[in-house]
Amino acid sequence: MTKHSSMLRTVVAFLLCAGIMLSLFPVIANAVSVYVWDGKTSLQEGRLYYITDTVKVKKDIVIPKDTKLSIRSGGELRIYSSGSITVQGELAVAIGGLIINSGTLKVKSAGKLSIYGVLQSSINGRMSLAGSTTVYNNGVLESSSATKMYKGSEMYIKGAASFYKSSDIKLSGTITTTDRSDLELRGIFTISLSGTIEVNGHLTIGAESNVRCSGTFILSDTATYTRFKSITITKSGTFTDSRPEYEFEDMTVDILIDEPDVELHGIDVSYAQGENIDWATVAASGIDFAIIRAGRGYISDAKPMAEDIYFRRNIEEAQKYGIDVGVYFYSYATTVAEARAEAEYYVSIIDGYQIQYPVILDMEESFQGEIGKKKLTNMIDAFFEVLMEHNYFPMFYSYKAWIEQYLDMTTLDKYAVWLAQVSDSVTYDGGYYIWQYSFTGRVSGIPTDVDLNISYKNWPEILRKYGLNNLSE
Repeated sequence: MTKHSSMLRTVVAFLLCAGIMLSLFPVIANAVSVYVWDGKTSLQEGRLYYITDTVKVKKDIVIPKDTKLSIRSGGELRIYSSGSITVQGELAVAIGGLIINSGTLKVKSAGKLSIYGVLQSSINGRMSLAGSTTVYNNGVLESSSATKMYKGSEMYIKGAASFYKSSDIKLSGTITTTDRSDLELRGIFTISLSGTIEVNGHLTIGAESNVRCSGTFILSDTATYTRFKSITITKSGTFTDSRPEYEFEDMTVDILIDEPDVELHGIDVSYAQGENIDWATVAASGIDFAIIRAGRGYISDAKPMAEDIYFRRNIEEAQKYGIDVGVYFYSYATTVAEARAEAEYYVSIIDGYQIQYPVILDMEESFQGEIGKKKLTNMIDAFFEVLMEHNYFPMFYSYKAWIEQYLDMTTLDKYAVWLAQVSDSVTYDGGYYIWQYSFTGRVSGIPTDVDLNISYKNWPEILRKYGLNNLSE
């Protein structure tokens, strides 16, 4: 055998093997093509389409069965009021992608909506969900729209879903959230007889919401729950709360839900107003309440924890002239141990006084903001545990920006908030029960500027009802 004939046989054998392999694995030879979609052409069945730029939909578009339309990172799909998208296959928004719906978004029973990025549906938009919707770990669903979730539909929330105050949700299918998820219901939310919602993560019921359940509502043992308004359970509806009992549950915002709103006007004072407050004149001016600084935390060895120099005069004179009082303590703590020590000292100052408003922690130093959300949460919990062990109702005070930047309020908003925001109106999205709206108020009987506040609950009545702050009816 010659050298050339040997090489020829080797080549032929290789080609035969290659032909056999191609016949066994035809998918390799026929790889799925990716098409970049312009928002205008019809989508063909069995194809994968990408959106990598801004695409505007102003007419009716159908995503056929076995077809996937994916909005990639940096891509944006805008559905205008004249447009609609009907999903029979799959619509997906990747991390870094965005869908803005001001028209109509329909997911048919065999269709899938997958949210890894952000989907925003405006007040002018509509959503109709009959298939499967999944909000993944980093995904965000924000809706102000009217939405119908039909019987047989399923929504899985692993990330965050917010239905804002203008939303109108009718649920006849199932919503299930995982233990790391965040679900907000701030508008109209109606659960029909066949509807089910099971919460394993954090749930917020907004102050302006209207949640009505004729089906099944479940809070699992891993759920956390912040509500500013009650859920209405109809005769056919069921509500199951499997959360472990919280030791100090009667000292959280849960007791405030069904209490009527009021508008009481007050001030807060400290050493800064001096020793010459004429409390008789203050009372005659129509002030309903005063929140009085009790003390502050440790600053340095030269400035240890200290009682406010005018605390006792202020609290005794205010109550002498019929003004209900609350108290606050200014914190400098940087550790859980320091926070607990501050709280113990605070309790020693106020012991023996009748306090008709909450016992408040004031935390606002910029260096505390650098501690980190988890540690700050533990510090505030530790401070409040000391107060609650002494039967005081706790409240947290700080500025809007400080709260929003440094705290995880999904954990801390079980506590009542006294919000500082100098403005004509409040723009803070969370719950608050006292609003400090001015630092430069003038009140007869006080020679300096003074902070002005509005309380939205009748604290003396509520605290006496529950026997808190060592008060009784």
